[in-house]
Amino acid sequence: MIAVKSNPITSRLWLLLIWLALPVGQAPADETLALPSRPAEAAAGSQFSKQIESLPPAEREAAILKEILAGNLPNFLRPLKPIRIQAKDAAGREHTATCFVTCDYLAVGTDDDFFRMPMRPATAQAIADAAGASLITARLSDEIFRQADVQLPPRPLAKDRDAAATFYQHHQIIEEQRAEKPLGLLVAGIKKDVVLTNRLAERPHRVAIYGWHYAEGKPIQPLYVGHTDSHVDYSHGIRLMSRKMIVDERPMDVRDMLKDKEWSILLSSEGPIQTGYK
Repeated sequence: MIAVKSNPITSRLWLLLIWLALPVGQAPADETLALPSRPAEAAAGSQFSKQIESLPPAEREAAILKEILAGNLPNFLRPLKPIRIQAKDAAGREHTATCFVTCDYLAVGTDDDFFRMPMRPATAQAIADAAGASLITARLSDEIFRQADVQLPPRPLAKDRDAAATFYQHHQIIEEQRAEKPLGLLVAGIKKDVVLTNRLAERPHRVAIYGWHYAEGKPIQPLYVGHTDSHVDYSHGIRLMSRKMIVDERPMDVRDMLKDKEWSILLSSEGPIQTGYK
């Protein structure tokens, strides 16, 4: 057997070959985030909340990134949920797609003790890149809320919005709302999404937020790019989608779709999206 050294080029090539080998319309079984298994000695969510409570923001972000890239996230977040989308192109042709998203927002810890983790967009993008994933769009945020198994009402907070202690307080409020509903259901309505948008080209070095839907589907937060990309508060959540999609029964890469004039209609309400976070 010939050993192939892993690098970004060969990894993308193998991903493409795997997809091309699939029968038409078939997605890979058990689509999951491509992150390591959780280390047995990793901190639980409540422990991690104490570890980062007094850290300066930059050190807190580094700690979040280190934990999640090492695999310290609950198991229920790893399997991805299908979201089905339809749209008509400029010629009136109907297109259908299935994308695969995390059932909840990125978190640190175990299924029994986890912490939904707000973070800067650059941190989220680094995690997405490592996991074979992408951040979502405002259009997809609406669709996820519409298709969610569990729709919970927003619970805004007003004090110390950017403090790690408030991040954890809000997580605990969500857990009280979730009550006995099992983990692994598609949950929405609990956070604003950090999203991809062309407005980041107009306002570079910003974070784009959207969502936090009321029960009738209207978001508290319209698409907004007023904060710098160093800003993060308790209301922000990171939901990832796999880069792999099924579009009209064919496999496609989300990054290619977002930039394509025809296919972007399935993920974007603002045309092709050419920008993102670094």
